[in-house]
Amino acid sequence: MKRTQQILMTLFWGQLAIPAMLYVCGEFLDVDMAVLSGCSPTVRYAATAAMILFSLALIPLALRLFKFRKIHDDLIERQAFALDKWGVVRLMILGDLLLLNTVLYYAFGFEPAFGYLALITLLAMPFVYPTMNRCLTETEEPGEGAEA
Repeated sequence: MKRTQQILMTLFWGQLAIPAMLYVCGEFLDVDMAVLSGCSPTVRYAATAAMILFSLALIPLALRLFKFRKIHDDLIERQAFALDKWGVVRLMILGDLLLLNTVLYYAFGFEPAFGYLALITLLAMPFVYPTMNRCLTETEEPGEGAEA
């Protein structure tokens, strides 16, 4: 279980490091990444609407992923192996969403909607922070650790 927790922790911080480097490049080093700033308003609207829908669907999905019966049963039965698999899936959903919103924020020339979506995703990340206690709790039956 310790190995699984370390893998998830590395992935968690790696998923935060890449958008952080983009932020430093875009805000402090003045790297011009606004390659889509001159596109039509229709493209801008479609991209914004798509990312809003993706964010509204994927953030709650990632946060509730371990509550689905099939996934929960897999976590109980195969513990570390299943946590390795489903924990990576959950972190990749949030991390990729954060990265995509950050890239689009700079690509569209500081479009506020993408910045807010990236911030909302960033605020959801601590709820899946892979501590050892969380890893153990997510791989046991509810009420298993409580005394009767």
